[in-house]
Amino acid sequence: MHARKFLLLLSLVLWIPGCMSLKGERLLKNEQYQDGVATFKNILQEEPQNPQAHYYLGRFYLALERPEEALPHLKQAVQGDPEQGDYHFWLGVAYWAMRDFKLERKSYLQALAKDPKHVPARLYLAHTFLDSGDWQEALDNYDLVLRQAPYNPEALYNRGLALIELKRPKEEAKAWKRYLQYYPEGKWALRAVEHLNGLGDFSYRNFTIGYRRVTLEPITFRAGTATLLSQGKPSLQVLGTILSINHKIWLEIACYKSGYSALAAARAEAVRDYLLQEFPQIEPPRLGARGIGRKEKIKTGNKVYLLDDSTTFITTRK
Repeated sequence: MHARKFLLLLSLVLWIPGCMSLKGERLLKNEQYQDGVATFKNILQEEPQNPQAHYYLGRFYLALERPEEALPHLKQAVQGDPEQGDYHFWLGVAYWAMRDFKLERKSYLQALAKDPKHVPARLYLAHTFLDSGDWQEALDNYDLVLRQAPYNPEALYNRGLALIELKRPKEEAKAWKRYLQYYPEGKWALRAVEHLNGLGDFSYRNFTIGYRRVTLEPITFRAGTATLLSQGKPSLQVLGTILSINHKIWLEIACYKSGYSALAAARAEAVRDYLLQEFPQIEPPRLGARGIGRKEKIKTGNKVYLLDDSTTFITTRK
């Protein structure tokens, strides 16, 4: 008798909206998707019209990549409680997974009608405009996202893509640099640098260090000297960390300075000395250094750029 009472109480607790939400979010966070399906199926057996239970069951089916099963439950959630912006948003995600892009966009708009500050709905609405080639609409909505979430990586990156299509290169360059300021690592950073370099801006560059492509900022020196400035030291810290971990990488440091080969050589040695001093794990023979008294030639796409003053890193052994 006592056991039956306990099970009944447990079921009633699950039906309380706040407790149901806590359980659903915990299972989602822990990626216990099958457990989530079983839990909310059981709740719906007792209360078939419960919109929150339909919502979470739909979420778990989406997480399991079963959108065709998620869709009817998310529809039921919206019908049962149409004031919930989250319900409309996730219904839109289900429509996206089913490739019904018209209803996807409509769902995000409905989510925003219920909650104008719903950042995911605004972000995904911007994605729909980007996908359909409505570049200005996409840009405007990414900007609205960034007003509420200034560091959102998708909005920061994708607004650069929209600006490419709008043919606004000055704003595009600023967009890539803004993205890289906050997210200087990863595949999107590498692509952002490629876009930026394609505009003739080399504020960031990608180098292959061993088997890994790495985004670095320029190594800078005091004018007319080989004295390193602080601006480029974070990049050297990244480089030194990689070389300290992988002892099979041998690297050549090449500094360019048009018409000043001796200065270029001194700068290359300064970079080498800095790395060896900061990272004693690096064996000195692994670092070469040379100065080149001409401009560096860089080809990006169909264009060729000449840099008067630059530093590059070339893997010679890996």
